[in-house]
Amino acid sequence: MRRKFFYAVSGAMGISLLVNLAPLSGVPGGGQALAPARAQVQSEMTVEALEDILQDEAGNLQGSAGQWQLTLEGQTVVVLADEARNRMRIVTPIAAAETLSVEQVEAILLANFHSALDARYAVTEGTVVAVYVHPLGSLQASDLRSALRQVVTLAATFGTTYTSGELGIGRATPPADTPKSLEGLIGI
Repeated sequence: MRRKFFYAVSGAMGISLLVNLAPLSGVPGGGQALAPARAQVQSEMTVEALEDILQDEAGNLQGSAGQWQLTLEGQTVVVLADEARNRMRIVTPIAAAETLSVEQVEAILLANFHSALDARYAVTEGTVVAVYVHPLGSLQASDLRSALRQVVTLAATFGTTYTSGELGIGRATPPADTPKSLEGLIGI
């Protein structure tokens, strides 16, 4: 099963490379690859626009110039943005990493694959966090609002369903009537 999956993915990637990067013989302008079509993107996100959206989402916004703290659904959220590096991240603390059981570590790793959507569990400075990272310039307002909800939900569901929203691929946690062992839940 794993070998078939690998061959299917590598074959699809090979075809994609051939279609998008192969020289076009016999085409006027000869031998140049077609540039992939780009989705039309709204204006670039700036630190100022990001701050306006955060203020709209939570009236308790503190900070400025790319470093903010707010509270959403009782959860402390930090948002960091850097225009020069074109990066932004949303982070909320969950628990001290040293307190996690083996089952919890396995569950968050599995959730990062199946049910965390765009947010992820991570560890920084000894703390388990829910985090969303994205290039700042291409971030859309709707994506930012979704990311805020996902990070808060991922933190809130730690220890239970380990999900950042209603969608998911596969099963991230065992059914309630099975033991906490996570063996056999992923079959790629």
